Amino acid sequence: MAFLYVKIYHGPCDTFYSLKHKPQRLTGLRDRLQKQGFRVDLIPVDYVNYCMIEMCGHEVFRCNIVNLQFNTHQNRDPVCQRAVEAVVQSSAKFKLARAYLWFWTLIEHQMFRRGPHAPKDYWPSDVDTKTLASCLDCVECCNILVKKKDKDKPNEAK
Repeated sequence: MAFLYVKIYHGPCDTFYSLKHKPQRLTGLRDRLQKQGFRVDLIPVDYVNYCMIEMCGHEVFRCNIVNLQFNTHQNRDPVCQRAVEAVVQSSAKFKLARAYLWFWTLIEHQMFRRGPHAPKDYWPSDVDTKTLASCLDCVECCNILVKKKDKDKPNEAK
């Protein structure tokens, strides 16, 4: 689903004793979002005085459609400004979430594993312990004094 796709659900507006869908109240909001690169769909619903903005199947902003000003620019309408800010912030959060999930799916599928075509790994993977000297050889070679405990004598206090 695209992050730059916005659905605006709006209901009939109850003003001046008439109950009609008035998409003119969404003019400033729609224009501003389209200028910022969003694709906007206005979808009429049957709920009175209802306006809800949806992105990627999630509700981003909700308000009473009466609070939006009729046929005005976005700069003159504070509710419209808050709605645009909510859409922009949600778009940024969706992009971060997508990048995060993409990265973790790469790790899940082990894309960063060493393969035959990957750069050579210079860390020692297999160490041959048979060619190494034992501890007793080190005692004789390096002249390290080692006291052996006698099994017959109990430990004496020093």
